[in-house]
Amino acid sequence: MTAEGHAFAWGLQMFRILSLAGALILGASIAAADIPPPPAETVAPDVFVKSLYDTKLEAEAVSPELGRATTDSLILTHFSADLLARYKTIYYVDEPVIDGDVFMMAQEWEPTDVATKTTAQTPETATVEATFKIGAETRVVTYSLKALRNSWEIDDIASPEGSIRKWIGDAKIPAQPDLQPVPPPPSPG
Repeated sequence: MTAEGHAFAWGLQMFRILSLAGALILGASIAAADIPPPPAETVAPDVFVKSLYDTKLEAEAVSPELGRATTDSLILTHFSADLLARYKTIYYVDEPVIDGDVFMMAQEWEPTDVATKTTAQTPETATVEATFKIGAETRVVTYSLKALRNSWEIDDIASPEGSIRKWIGDAKIPAQPDLQPVPPPPSPG
């Protein structure tokens, strides 16, 4: 056999080895895709709501500014897409629609004795009551939650005075300007 023949035979053998390796990798990845991952442990609804208060109170203990930033972050990350879209519409209103902290449903928010309990739950929804004291007053805030992967998202927050959805629905929100795309500049020439 000539040198060219040996090179060809060696190249053919390498091609076969690489093809087999590729087939094994493809087969392993397809087989792995057929194995479902273990189910994620779902966070209990009352634990989810309690974690919101714990996060807020820890941040507010550092500074009011960090507390406000944390509240905004919790709104952005834990409101349902629909509630967040509605909440954003009130940014353009001159008079505050929600005049206070949305998680405390109060203007004063130095709560103590925060406790949460799930009062209703299905696989898709849950209702959680949060109770806490602000001064001598005991307040109850009710969370309507929707399941989201292995956690929850907030669909509404209510107190005896009203709810976020109701206040936004009742607000006189000015029409937003139509934003038209800016046309591209004329092409030279």
